[in-house]
Amino acid sequence: MSDTQWHQLNNGETVSISRNGNHQYWIGDNGPKMRSVTGMISHIEGDTFGVGLNWGLKMVREHDGDLNAPRSINKESVDTGNRLHEAIDRYITNGTITEDPVFMSWHNELGGEEWLASEVFLYHPDMLFGGTADAISLSTDGTVTIFDWKTVDPSSWQKYGANLRINKDSAQLAAYASCLTTMGSVYAPLRGCVAYIMRDGSGVDVVEVDLERGSKLFRASRELWLLTTGGK
Repeated sequence: MSDTQWHQLNNGETVSISRNGNHQYWIGDNGPKMRSVTGMISHIEGDTFGVGLNWGLKMVREHDGDLNAPRSINKESVDTGNRLHEAIDRYITNGTITEDPVFMSWHNELGGEEWLASEVFLYHPDMLFGGTADAISLSTDGTVTIFDWKTVDPSSWQKYGANLRINKDSAQLAAYASCLTTMGSVYAPLRGCVAYIMRDGSGVDVVEVDLERGSKLFRASRELWLLTTGGK
């Protein structure tokens, strides 16, 4: 099963971009399948293994030795993130307010932005990869900004902030921005921001990323991905 979007280009033309359940993207009806950005940036990580291990042990202790607790809590976290993405998309698309504390924390921080689009399929015509931008906004000075939503654990955020993930998140956002520019989209972002939303609805931290640095990180990670996988 696949979804298709029509993307407006700055030359007045439109291009159809499709995505399937395996997060592969293609152009038109029979274009070659392209891998997603997220599959190419796994080489950019902070010290997440040690942090993840400590978190897992902590969850087991806090749940009376239940070894399945980390898996269950991780699934709940993924579900929370998916629900938030859907709620934000509904709001940007048709103004629907979802009575959910996580969404409302996002809305209180960013609901007043002038949103241009949400859940935007995009692709890079030269490097042949695709992705989905969470949202694109227009500021009062005419600057187009590309946004990414990340739900985070409040206690982990308080301890580490964006330090463990900012490189990977910057690379992802910069790759999306490069797609929009290279494909000639009507959306040509000059800024990139990641909104880190606390999973308990306690707040939102918006971090502007360095798109130039993120682009260098993405290209280096993509090159390593190509070398280790052969592009498959």
